[in-house]
Amino acid sequence: MRIMYKEIVTRRKTPFMASMLLGLVIMIVISNILEQIKISNYQIGFITNPVLFVITSIVITLELIKCKVKYKYSIISNQLIIHRLKNNNQSVVENVKIEDIVFIGKTKDIKGCINKNIKRAVSSISSKRYVCSMSMFNQYCCIYKYGNQYKRFYFQPSMEFLKKIKVS
Repeated sequence: MRIMYKEIVTRRKTPFMASMLLGLVIMIVISNILEQIKISNYQIGFITNPVLFVITSIVITLELIKCKVKYKYSIISNQLIIHRLKNNNQSVVENVKIEDIVFIGKTKDIKGCINKNIKRAVSSISSKRYVCSMSMFNQYCCIYKYGNQYKRFYFQPSMEFLKKIKVS
């Protein structure tokens, strides 16, 4: 049975803006506190203010770059394909045969669903994240066999997407 399904996951702007505003307020408060500190008649704020500005600018820039990245999860026939979409560029980051998938589910469910040999092999590998949310609650883990080894990645599929994977 051939199945085709796709969905695109993007980062929501509102939580990003709220966290950036909170971060800026915290940095301003820290900056004001540090300006009041004197070490042998030398105000420490003279050095810390530019450092805090640079750190804040770097964090905001990195978060803005993350906001431009989207992920497209596709099921085509018996393949699970994940594309990274950035601006007008599209690149395949994962291409997994559905029959090679050993586990797909919430991270907390891994311990009870896979055997000890797989668990040992999976704990030693690094994982990739194809998510657009800062929250860990709606992330799913996919563990699949790749040759003699196992690989793992995290992603944010919808319930409909998970049903399609389980059906095929």
